[in-house]
Amino acid sequence: MPSYFTILSAILPVFILISVGFLFHRRGWLDTATETGMMKIGLNLLTPCLILSLIPGNPALATVSSAVRAISLGTVLTLAGFLLAWLGGLGGGMRVGSGLRTFAISAGIQNYGFLALPLLVDLFPGNTGPSGLVFVFGVGVEVAIWTVGLAILTGKAGLKSLINGPFVAIVVALLLNYSGGHRYIPGILSTSFDMLGRCAVPMSIFMIGATMSHFSRSGIFTDAFRVGLVSVVVRLGLHAAVILAAALWIPMEPDLQRLLVIQSAMPTAIFPIVLARLFGGQPQVAIQVVMITSLVSLVTAPFVIAWGLRAAAV
Repeated sequence: MPSYFTILSAILPVFILISVGFLFHRRGWLDTATETGMMKIGLNLLTPCLILSLIPGNPALATVSSAVRAISLGTVLTLAGFLLAWLGGLGGGMRVGSGLRTFAISAGIQNYGFLALPLLVDLFPGNTGPSGLVFVFGVGVEVAIWTVGLAILTGKAGLKSLINGPFVAIVVALLLNYSGGHRYIPGILSTSFDMLGRCAVPMSIFMIGATMSHFSRSGIFTDAFRVGLVSVVVRLGLHAAVILAAALWIPMEPDLQRLLVIQSAMPTAIFPIVLARLFGGQPQVAIQVVMITSLVSLVTAPFVIAWGLRAAAV
């Protein structure tokens, strides 16, 4: 099993790249047009290429049931996160109208994609199974976000938003995988997918830092201690325990177990900041949750991952 320092050495570059993105934006070296353009390239080109390079032919997705299991767990575990975050927010004195809705969707979602992916690549070299499952698991998370998550924030769901570049790429990739069509993809095309896909992770992590800087404004530290403390208890404590319990007690493939162990240790996802801004939430609450859980996870994640992998014996 990877040691604490092996895991820490895999995590630190991710946080360094986030810091670089944060500083670039804070220094004014990323204007709004460039930032928007980079996000569009990542969403509509680089991430779909990464998905098409990881999923077709992936041994962890040899059967349809493995994909269904990953999607189902993504949905159920995210819904469990929303419930825990809502109850935790109430216990911490938050109420509807004073940040409870935003807290529930923020502390209830772990950073399930581009923070987990480089750790899986580093910790399991030569094994593309856990990496390919990231995006399939993510479909379930997205379903939970755009149904229950959006309903928590606004009172209505928005499944239409699921139809985007990555989602379409996942559908195509799974069809190619289970039909055997991936065997007929020309080598030149698969090499192109691989080259473009390799750019997706570092650029997306860089943009996580830039986005955090973009939404950091005056008043960000108001009530930060209470929000941060409850978010750490919920996201890095209670929700992490639920995900680990699923990994250890529900029968599943070893690669999916590995994925869930990594997911359990992740800080809050950054996307709720954008959701709060677009749908009338309180972005400062989401920023507090993201920043504080990210800082604390730098210390806790290596311990959680090392223990989880040892307990799961994977």
